[in-house]
Amino acid sequence: MALANIIEDDIHTPNLRAFDIEYPSENLGVKAQQYQLETALISGRYEVDLTRIESLFHQIPLEEKNEALEQLFVLIATWPLQMTFEDFCVRVNQCVEQWVTATQSNTHITTITNLLRCLGVSNDHLENSALFHLYLFEILSESIHLFEHHQIHYLLNHDAVTNLPNTHLLIEEIESQVSLEENTELSLLSIRFLIERGTNSVSPILQPALSIKIADLLSTCFPGAFTIYQSGALFFNVLIEKSINISQLNLLVAKIQRCYEQIINVEEQVFIVMPVIGAAIETPPEYHAHIYDYARVALNHALANHLDLVRYTPEISLEVERQKQLELDITEAFNNEDLELYLQPIVGLPDGHCVGAEVLLRWPNAKTKGIYPNVVVEIINKVGLGKMFTRWLIHSVCRLAHELIHQNKLSVYLTLNLRAEDLYDKDLPLLILQSSQFWKIQPKDLILEITENGILEENETTISTIQQITENGFKLALDDFGTGYSSMARLRNMPISLIKIDQSFVRDIHLSDRDFSIVQSMALLAESIGKEVLVEGIENEAALRRINEIGITKAQGYYFSKPMPFNEFVRWAKKNSLS
Repeated sequence: MALANIIEDDIHTPNLRAFDIEYPSENLGVKAQQYQLETALISGRYEVDLTRIESLFHQIPLEEKNEALEQLFVLIATWPLQMTFEDFCVRVNQCVEQWVTATQSNTHITTITNLLRCLGVSNDHLENSALFHLYLFEILSESIHLFEHHQIHYLLNHDAVTNLPNTHLLIEEIESQVSLEENTELSLLSIRFLIERGTNSVSPILQPALSIKIADLLSTCFPGAFTIYQSGALFFNVLIEKSINISQLNLLVAKIQRCYEQIINVEEQVFIVMPVIGAAIETPPEYHAHIYDYARVALNHALANHLDLVRYTPEISLEVERQKQLELDITEAFNNEDLELYLQPIVGLPDGHCVGAEVLLRWPNAKTKGIYPNVVVEIINKVGLGKMFTRWLIHSVCRLAHELIHQNKLSVYLTLNLRAEDLYDKDLPLLILQSSQFWKIQPKDLILEITENGILEENETTISTIQQITENGFKLALDDFGTGYSSMARLRNMPISLIKIDQSFVRDIHLSDRDFSIVQSMALLAESIGKEVLVEGIENEAALRRINEIGITKAQGYYFSKPMPFNEFVRWAKKNSLS
């Protein structure tokens, strides 16, 4: 079967791509021979039934009519009564363009076949007219099929909004370059655009328009031969057909960053975007097959470590593999219940008796792997177990409180740290209430700690969650006070009962009058708005004396005790109880 040539245009057309379908004269000649039509016959005389054409046009439903269909009617109605085969081929290709466009605009194919029946060869060739119609019908069917096939292929391999090629075509192009015998030069930049904090979030409706703006700006940043590929929402890859060195990379990145320092307007909303770049440069030709993976590894490393640019090196791959293994280890530890809860005493001052304990997460393998507990929690969040972890933590802490109070007869409370994400969980207040009731503990036996940055995003959801928790009788503590951005108004209005002054202000308080003044001021501020104060980080007797001078009544730190397993804490608490 003789097929048409497919010619893509370069115009950005949302959702659909225009393809020019052109049949060379030799292809149309071969197809005519298949229907036993001589080119001499096709070059002969034609008849056009204008009356039938006019009647057919008036019978077409309004929803089928469009400009392309009208042009097709004109082409058939004005068909020359005699033409050469070359002229015929030109005319057919003009019809192909219009009937393909018309069918994409809801014109039914039977409307077009009925129109083509209005055109025939001379009356002395009735049999040939029937073959001629079949010949035209096949061209019609084949051209529409070709268009739809290439349209589907295009949509599978290009972004529907920006018309940029996608990752599939990027990998195909890299493979094509690798297959060439000569040593080709390639560099690849993977670029993720982040919405700057404080600007609007991007809704699904606005995101396509923002992607177009970003892509247009990005295309102005690169000299020479390059291709931009869209690999996801606000995520692009740029393949550069040469090898660039570190100095050239830094200049190019500086240009990209300057390009996006401007405010981007999208449908009466403004955005500031920040490019995060992973680069695979100076890659030897024998490793070009892996250049896409290298750039992605570098980009992920940049995103994870809050860096603007990371250039791929083999060391980064080793770090990524180590991180993946660590994530697997921690996930396995959580699923196998290998994570443990330690208790660090909270004491009353000035006598030093135990009034409570902060519950802290510990992983037995953390020391050997050099992992801090907060990193364990970060990884739990990263792998998607954050919500399950919070539920396990609340249930476990309530169980420990039950054992302390009812089995060991200790009059102490426990504090546990909530993640910032927990305040967006509408089920959290009910979960805390149900767990406390199940383990038969009172709201006074449990204090929930949130960090200053954890309540920074104050909105309807977080306010409602906090309000429900306090309405159920539970107290909230503000952890790490002094390291975040709490305002006076927020401290006054938030239902916080306890403020924990961060250890960074307390650790050297016996050596620094400035730290003493800061802690004293924060304590006076908290007490003036009715908040209880606790200091963290008491590590020696000298620091404790300075805290007692201020008159703060609660403290914790290594001077009293390090975090310890549950049974050790029970023995310590009984030894240091008020009685």
